[in-house]
Parts: sequence; C-alpha cells; structure tokens
Amino acid sequence: MLVEASIIGFLGYWIASEYVFNAYFHDYVDQLLGTHGTTFTAALGLGIGLAGSAVAATLYRNLQHAKSRLETITAPKIRGAVEKILSSLPTVEEHQRISVPRALPSSPVASPPPSQVTSPAPGSLEKEEQKLDVPKS
Repeated sequence: MLVEASIIGFLGYWIASEYVFNAYFHDYVDQLLGTHGTTFTAALGLGIGLAGSAVAATLYRNLQHAKSRLETITAPKIRGAVEKILSSLPTVEEHQRISVPRALPSSPVASPPPSQVTSPAPGSLEKEEQKLDVPKS
C-alpha cells in the first residue's frame, strides 16, 4: 500500500513538472481543458454531489437502523432488570416505620456541652410510638 502511494505520488509529480517545463504538454493540456473544461467540471461536480448524497443517505439509514434496534432490544432488558431489582427490595409498611423525633429549632440559649447531653431512655421511645398509634376520636 505504501509502495502504491509512493508510485502515485511520483507520477503526479512527474505530470506536474512536465506541465510546468514542457511547452508542448502545456499547450496540449490547455487545449484539452479549454475545449472540454466545462464538461470535466460538470462531471466532476456531479460525481462529487452524487457520492456525497450516497454517503449521507447511507449514514442516515444506518443511524435509523441503530436507533430502532436500540429502542426494541435494550428497552425490555433494562425494564426487566429494573423491575427485578425493585421486586427484590424489601417493602416498608406504614406501621413498620420508626418515628424519629424531629429536632427543635435552635434557641438563642447556648446548648450544653456534649458531656452533659443525654440520650432518650428506651422506654420513652416506646411510649411515644404508642401515643402515635392510638387513634384520636
């Protein structure tokens, strides 16, 4: 492949140098392109336009195909995986929740040092839960 590229490069250089330094070749190319220049230009433009359109259409078709495959193939797998994970999680019923007392807003009075802070007694939490469970009439 590298050899082919070097041969093509050499031949291109040879043609360019012949055009510059050979007056007969220069006149021949000018005459050929002068009489058929518009035909070559139109054919070249048409070829580039058609090739670009074909590439764009192919890329668009591949994009739509990939998009449809992603929508139809991966969505059920993801949904199934999410549903499986959600079904394996434990459910929390309303009566199973532990009521946690909310912190009172801080008052301007300084709070006691950490050594004097006491935790609530276990019996007081049970009494508070019983108060919450008792329906009011």
